Amino acid sequence: PGGALGPLDHLAPTRPDAALATHAVHAAAFRDAAPTAWPRVIALVVQPGVEFGLEDVAVYAPEPARALITALDRMPGLVFEAHSTDYQPEAALRQLVGDGFRILKVGPGLTFALREALYGLDAIAAVLRPGMASVPAAMEQLMTAQPQDWQGHYPGTPDEQRRLRHYSYSDRIRYYWPLHPAREAVDGLLTVLHGVRIPETLISQHLPRLHGRVMARTLAPDARTLLIQAVRDVLHTYSRACRGPDAQQGV
Repeated sequence: PGGALGPLDHLAPTRPDAALATHAVHAAAFRDAAPTAWPRVIALVVQPGVEFGLEDVAVYAPEPARALITALDRMPGLVFEAHSTDYQPEAALRQLVGDGFRILKVGPGLTFALREALYGLDAIAAVLRPGMASVPAAMEQLMTAQPQDWQGHYPGTPDEQRRLRHYSYSDRIRYYWPLHPAREAVDGLLTVLHGVRIPETLISQHLPRLHGRVMARTLAPDARTLLIQAVRDVLHTYSRACRGPDAQQGV
């Protein structure tokens, strides 16, 4: 698991016998080489039937994973870790946790939210400050000049590749944010919007998931606050799923 290039219609959960065999092999290896380490092992990584592709997501379905879940009864003290849970609906994450997949790996889902918010803020800045430099344009120039982190992952025509560079669930653009041209573009955007009280109408248009809280005055309409909140919203989804149905959203 970790971002599929092919279709997701044949995705299957790990077989219970494979999970048990993996557990047995590692238990023997650890006990021989590092016996004090094995008792600290808490989870086994498996495929519960969740995955994301370039532009689609396989959402967790409990029934195909039932056989795998029963294998936990033969591995006392362990839980399952589910990889590639990015973009799963909150209900699916909660179901995963309830079924024994207590560790939920997420990565691109967070950086996708970051990119989405940055592009939304960039569109807002283009309305408020016409003619300013564009973050998407800077990222396109950077990624085409240094294609090593996306080229082997995005097939298709030049137009399809261009779309995937910016909007794919695989989010290969995340490898470029630390580079100087990207940092310079983001810093420029935040400088332009620094101290600006962004109109609610533009937040509704370009950052709609945050609009209701801005209207309710529970979220300040400034660029950095909105950017951070977009990422926190994904983290809150995981926090609520892991803590149960009565969990309250934190700060």
